[in-house]
Amino acid sequence: MTANHDPYALAPLTAEFRDPAAEHAFRNHIQPRTARHLKTAAAIWAILALLFGWLDYHDLGMSSGFYLLFSMRILQALMLLGLILAVVRRPSLATSGWPVTLAAILGFPVMFAIFFVRPDIAAYNIGVISILLISLYVFLPNRLILNNLVAGFGLVGTLATLWLRGSEADTLVTLGIVMSLPVVTGYVAARRLHVVQRQEYALLQKVTQTNQELSAEIDRRKSLEAELQRQATTDPLTGLSNRRQYEMLFRRERERCQRQGGTMVLGIADLDHFKKINDTHGHDLGDQALRHVANIFLESLRHSDVVGRFGGEEFILLLPDTHLKQAEAVVERLREHLAETPLIAESLTIPLSATFAITPVRVDDDCIEDIIRRADKGLYQGKKDGRNRVVVIA
Repeated sequence: MTANHDPYALAPLTAEFRDPAAEHAFRNHIQPRTARHLKTAAAIWAILALLFGWLDYHDLGMSSGFYLLFSMRILQALMLLGLILAVVRRPSLATSGWPVTLAAILGFPVMFAIFFVRPDIAAYNIGVISILLISLYVFLPNRLILNNLVAGFGLVGTLATLWLRGSEADTLVTLGIVMSLPVVTGYVAARRLHVVQRQEYALLQKVTQTNQELSAEIDRRKSLEAELQRQATTDPLTGLSNRRQYEMLFRRERERCQRQGGTMVLGIADLDHFKKINDTHGHDLGDQALRHVANIFLESLRHSDVVGRFGGEEFILLLPDTHLKQAEAVVERLREHLAETPLIAESLTIPLSATFAITPVRVDDDCIEDIIRRADKGLYQGKKDGRNRVVVIA
């Protein structure tokens, strides 16, 4: 397949897509509509075939010629009824072309028989056949190339029947030229319709593909934007809020608490003896320990609480709508949970603990750095007193 291959290129004679896959997809697309139109056309055809039987009776009476023609018309109507039932059960038959083509070809023998049974209306019958030839293209939903086959059979069969009836060669040539006119006219009209239908389908597919690509690009950009947002607001190692994010959340929660008359507590947690873990077990296990602590904090606190990485082995805790006594109880449970949940990695069990310092956010605090400095003094006192404890700075 070349780089400039167009799957929707049309064959000039058949007016079908050159690409078999594209043509197959197009037929599936038009299948419901084609099946509906074919059932209607076949039903009308069957009714007309039986109505012409009444004209045969009017002119022939209960003669052998009438019985022959009427029997052929009944068989034709039954064949068309069978086609309708087959399309109802298998709609794909409507677009395959061959069942329709066979039904159309088998409809001509009754017209040929009229030349033998009713030679007096031969000219009239030729006119009816000419109308049928153009109607094949205009009203019968079928593939263009197969309609050409049907029209060729009808034209050649008519001329052959008239030759058997003794028509002169000059007459047959003239008649062949005249009857070719509805065939050519029907072919040109039907070809234009087939081309337009496929051009509209190709345009629809290209628009649909463009929309899908655009939608995929929008999704990709949204995903990229979300990833950039995540990278801009989270710590890459622990997945916790980074400094920029927890400071923004602090300002938002502080303003909300001030409006609603609530209180907020800030805490700092420092992982005990983290340098020893790094020195003894390596930085990979040190990173695992930080992720382990971060997961414990996230699982133990509320969704409304904020957990951020302050740097190194230190973490920031923001507890909105919480009084200092409540925060002390919450952080004490957090400390105990951490102490009871060692890191298990690489067949090692590494006990972990942390020192916590908490302090309320005061009205006169200018910025988060003031509160952190106050909590940091408590953290220093906790380490001095032996670590693995909660220090409260009122």
